[in-house]
Amino acid sequence: MKSAGLQEHVKLIGGKPHHEIPLWMNACDIFVLLSLNEGNPSVVFECLGCGKPFVGTRVGGILEIIVPNDYGLLCEPARPLELAENILSALNKNWNSYCIKEYSTQLSWSAITRKICRIYSSHSQ
Repeated sequence: MKSAGLQEHVKLIGGKPHHEIPLWMNACDIFVLLSLNEGNPSVVFECLGCGKPFVGTRVGGILEIIVPNDYGLLCEPARPLELAENILSALNKNWNSYCIKEYSTQLSWSAITRKICRIYSSHSQ
């Protein structure tokens, strides 16, 4: 990071105890998750619940959660230049944190459970 001159702009904080995660999540400007393979990572829901835009890769269940330009930006896995462009774009965009938080309420465990129950109820009749 020093060779790129980013130490004044980017903080790589490493692992933190679980009880500190809300503090760090709320302190960030954007949330970035780089992955080549994911299922449905909880951290996506957590960052949206804090009103933070998500920047990451088009893998696994992330594709079903992140609506590009409204709640975050996605790129193909293993494409560092595309990812860098998305990070810069996300940092320069005025995100609506209220809308991001509001969207996240649709993704709570209770909201998803209600949807699943409605689906099963409609098919059992």
